[in-house]
Amino acid sequence: MTGAPPSDYRLAVPGGWFRIALDPELWEKRVAAFVEDRFRGIDNVPHMKRDLRDQLCAQAASAYASGGTELYLSMMTAGNVPLAASLVVFYVPPPPGGSHPPLEQVLQTVTTGEAELIDLPAGTALRHHYRERPHPNDPASMGITTLVTHLNIQVPVPETCGHLLLAFSTPMEPLADAFTELFDQIARTLKWVP
Repeated sequence: MTGAPPSDYRLAVPGGWFRIALDPELWEKRVAAFVEDRFRGIDNVPHMKRDLRDQLCAQAASAYASGGTELYLSMMTAGNVPLAASLVVFYVPPPPGGSHPPLEQVLQTVTTGEAELIDLPAGTALRHHYRERPHPNDPASMGITTLVTHLNIQVPVPETCGHLLLAFSTPMEPLADAFTELFDQIARTLKWVP
């Protein structure tokens, strides 16, 4: 390694997306703020608010336990219909005593969906696009039983042995292609901070 690793990264998401830092001391307040914003002007649904708050806190805890650092939730709507989508940013440390295999090698192990290597401003990345039904016991499923579209972008962090994983998803099957294009555009905004 010849240079210094980046101190951080920057990622631009569209207006209408809500950021929740995956810090156990902070996420409950941010989730509560998201729920209040989502239900602004609707006061007669305390059970729905509580259920959504509980589901999002469980999703945040699950993402944090897996190395998640940030959770972004779409607050976009079409009329009164929420356009559900999310992004979880994960830091993936190298395996104990080693390093990640080259992305070319990881590409060969992908058995579902479509996978390819792409060039982003932040470097070469593995792009994995697939659809699946969520497991009913997964806290991240939030009760969704329809097909969910996923786009994972894995980028090596320069001058380190770690990777950054951008894990996008949407249960909006009729809009899956449009959301995938949006997810790709968000991934293109990833920049390393010296």
